[in-house]
Amino acid sequence: MKKFLLIHFALLASIGIVHAEAVTITQTKSGKSLEVIVKGVEAGILSFEISSGQSFSIPVDQLTPESIETIKQHLAEAHQPAASDSGEVAAINSVIGHDLFGNVASLWQEDAESIAGRLSWRLESKKEKSSSYRSYTELDYLFLGAHPYCVTLYGGEGNLAKSLSLVYANKGDFGSRLGMGEDHFKEVLPDVTPPGNLEEAIELDARLIQEKLTSGLGEPVEQYYGEKEDKRKVKRWDHKDHAFLLSSIESEYTHLLIVPTNNADLEGKVDFIVDSDFRKIQIKNVRYEENGDVWVDNIPMVDQGPKGYCAPATFERAMRYMNVPADMYLLATAATAPGGGTNTTKLSEDCKRIVRSKARRIKELELHEDFDFRTLKKFIDDGVPVLWQMCSLDDYNQIANDRSKARESVEDFAAWASEISAEAAEVAPRLAGVKDNFHICMVIGYNESTNEVAVSDSWGPRYEVRWVHIDIARAVTNRGGFAIDF
Repeated sequence: MKKFLLIHFALLASIGIVHAEAVTITQTKSGKSLEVIVKGVEAGILSFEISSGQSFSIPVDQLTPESIETIKQHLAEAHQPAASDSGEVAAINSVIGHDLFGNVASLWQEDAESIAGRLSWRLESKKEKSSSYRSYTELDYLFLGAHPYCVTLYGGEGNLAKSLSLVYANKGDFGSRLGMGEDHFKEVLPDVTPPGNLEEAIELDARLIQEKLTSGLGEPVEQYYGEKEDKRKVKRWDHKDHAFLLSSIESEYTHLLIVPTNNADLEGKVDFIVDSDFRKIQIKNVRYEENGDVWVDNIPMVDQGPKGYCAPATFERAMRYMNVPADMYLLATAATAPGGGTNTTKLSEDCKRIVRSKARRIKELELHEDFDFRTLKKFIDDGVPVLWQMCSLDDYNQIANDRSKARESVEDFAAWASEISAEAAEVAPRLAGVKDNFHICMVIGYNESTNEVAVSDSWGPRYEVRWVHIDIARAVTNRGGFAIDF
């Protein structure tokens, strides 16, 4: 396919076009430039046409960074709202209660950072081909007249916005985070009779959101969204090329998803990438350092936040990295008892069904029996992180923090290997068999020369990579693990 696109691009370049609305793009591999009329970018694919009117497409990641920036600027300018639209933008923002829409008519042609800035949502993660901006909201925060507990903006190629996800009343939060679950209704909505249970809370939030959207965009239509086991009935409102999808799942949650209308038309189906092509993409994320470190880059960070959703957050990271859309909060509600406590076995079963619908698979690993380099390398060398169930003990974390910081200034890694080996021989027996602080995180790298593994926790950027001796990691291993593979 790549060879075909290279030849195809060269042929197009030989035609040559000049057009008042044309922009110049350059392919990284061939170095050839071409003037094109940009039609749009969807799922990392640039669609364009030439002066003859013929249409073509090419993956954005085959273009130079300068070309990608040019395309972003061109699309932003092309989607500037007309003066007559300013009143409409103000009206829909008033209904929402926030300046969601700015001076670019389509959110999907706007840098996600700009949107997050208007909404005051914090940067969570920014990688080569994905980003997220997430906030765990204060008690008085309203969006479309109801209080969401967690709000997230997802970005994709070139940090263009892809979707927004807002989770309202849900099984995990009701009756736990804010004391009595009805409290947020009493304080935020004083004129509304507070719900007496989770079902009433879910219904109330759904009603409040529906009333707001209907007042601004008219009556909704009903459709299904999601694939196979993930399919659910939603109410849909459209505003230009934005679809607002409201779902209310009995005893689970109320959820609002904002996506491009063409994504809603396709019921959320994502482009399938064959295993052989996807493997090539993921292997490019494997980094090899001079000191022997081998690790997987570009895994999205997800901050599990105040709920302690380490398992759902870790699964979301792994799923999004493997091109499977996921939302930590929605994963959590399916496998969480009211008030908290995630059942990892049930979570993995639910995730298996979702992952399977996207033509990927979750492998169960017996890490409590074979936590070794041979097992880890099999996945990491292919660019696949390993989900690791362990006990996040205080002594373990102290060593991981101290050693990871000290490691940054190490020049003699042979001496370093001896030093941490002696420490592991003393500490590992003390940690082994202590079953407490049950946790799940990722193993994303290894160094066989120093006998270390790289660990990544869903606690924010500070914990994105920590290095520990494999014997210490093995000592705190609890049960097994998982890998989302090809």
